[in-house]
Amino acid sequence: MFFVVIVLIAVCIGVPLIYSWRLLKLDMPSRGAWLIHVADAAVFVALVLLVGRWDMAGYHIRFVLLAVFLGAVLWSFKRHVSRPWGMQGESVHRQHWPTLVSLALFGAALCYVIYGMLPPEEPEELAFPLKDGRFMVGQGGGIDLLNHHATHPEQRYAADITEINGFGYRASGLAPKALDRYVIYGASVVSPCTGEVIGVRNDLPDLIPPDSDKDNPRGNHVIVDCGAFQVELAHLQQGSVQVSTGVSVSAGDSIGKVGNSGNTTEPHLHVHAVDPETNAGVPMSFSGRAPVRNTLYEN
Repeated sequence: MFFVVIVLIAVCIGVPLIYSWRLLKLDMPSRGAWLIHVADAAVFVALVLLVGRWDMAGYHIRFVLLAVFLGAVLWSFKRHVSRPWGMQGESVHRQHWPTLVSLALFGAALCYVIYGMLPPEEPEELAFPLKDGRFMVGQGGGIDLLNHHATHPEQRYAADITEINGFGYRASGLAPKALDRYVIYGASVVSPCTGEVIGVRNDLPDLIPPDSDKDNPRGNHVIVDCGAFQVELAHLQQGSVQVSTGVSVSAGDSIGKVGNSGNTTEPHLHVHAVDPETNAGVPMSFSGRAPVRNTLYEN
């Protein structure tokens, strides 16, 4: 897990910086050639800024990197602004075909990511299931590149939510083993709707990251019947669940605390809604916004 986090952060931070440096050193004979290279860099950096896990790499760092990249574009533009659009004898397609291929491929990937970030039609508006913090969606969206739950019909619209501290990080350290170093550990979980509790588990241990319990994927959890659909809240802290099966709850009622039980590698809250008749995932929104990767909610 530590190695994975290191690689992820290196990509998130390194790619925008490398492309910014390349733009600062870029020296093209024409503005047309310059524009092709800038577009290719912009598409790649946009992909990283959208897909990267910025609760790990740093919520505020993303905006710093964007400012650095835009500054590099402006600096490079000033160098090329007086050059002609094309040079005599210059064949853009032949001389810059690798960059054009890269632009086409990653441009298509960017369109795919943007498609995956579009809000679903007619989502169910729910109360946000966490209190008192700044929470970020780590896994969420309509495609597996943004949400590893997206390929499972029941959890197609699921979200994994973490919490960030004042510096914009989900934990003190890269991949700490101490549970209390994760900002979200112990955060108050509340019911996202008014309904009846139809499922509870409260006895499973909180695991030391990156250990997981694949035999009990939900871990400690609460399932609320909201009427036309059911909502599951998973990976709760052992002994923290405050409700029992058959109890009625209102939106915003406390039901437990975030833990690290079940099939999870670190503390977070998993939430998804499902139609009990079809077992199909139901799209959700909180405060009018779908829970897509890197969406920030403040309560």
